[in-house]
Amino acid sequence: MTPDSTAEIDALAAALAARPPRADPISPDGRIQAAVCVPLRLGGRGLEVWAIKRTDGMRHHPREIAFPGGQRDEGDADLRDTALRELQEELGLAREQVRVLAAMGRFPTATSRFTLNPYVVLVERDAVARPHPGEVAALIRTPLADFFSGRVPYRAVVLGAARRSPIFDFEEGSMYGASAHVLDEVLRAYARVRSLELPEPMLTDRIPWL
Repeated sequence: MTPDSTAEIDALAAALAARPPRADPISPDGRIQAAVCVPLRLGGRGLEVWAIKRTDGMRHHPREIAFPGGQRDEGDADLRDTALRELQEELGLAREQVRVLAAMGRFPTATSRFTLNPYVVLVERDAVARPHPGEVAALIRTPLADFFSGRVPYRAVVLGAARRSPIFDFEEGSMYGASAHVLDEVLRAYARVRSLELPEPMLTDRIPWL
């Protein structure tokens, strides 16, 4: 990495760590803790984010656009361990090939009892993803610049108390719910680092998870 890219990644890690605690109306009581990795990688057009489309056969949230991750296993030391294990299982990326930049707190899902605990990771530039065919239908790689240029359509559903739930439309499908909230916060941290503005979302009354 160049000194400029290293400084940008370090600044992004600091911006993510400095985020204020999330206020969410969904109670954490009785929820199942899961962990996901939000993989970032330096590509030809700068930092890109990786997401996956889950296969039809997945027990939870099939066919959804999400981040690699899953429920904590008994053998996992902690939720960070869960996230890294799931990343290796779903994308074939070993722990030695990624650097954990930040933990992002808790993001409860609206359609299940899971709460996501995301970890933003930087993937080594020469690492090769090998998606698990039983879990990953597609690997979606998107330069962060595309979210700010409007290349990735950006919508939002207005919920109670003027809360907005973001939706990102990829060719492979739409990311919504907790995963979209995670991505939205990563993009806003990146915007602060680069002095950018995320476009205003197109408001819709169509709730994709219903």
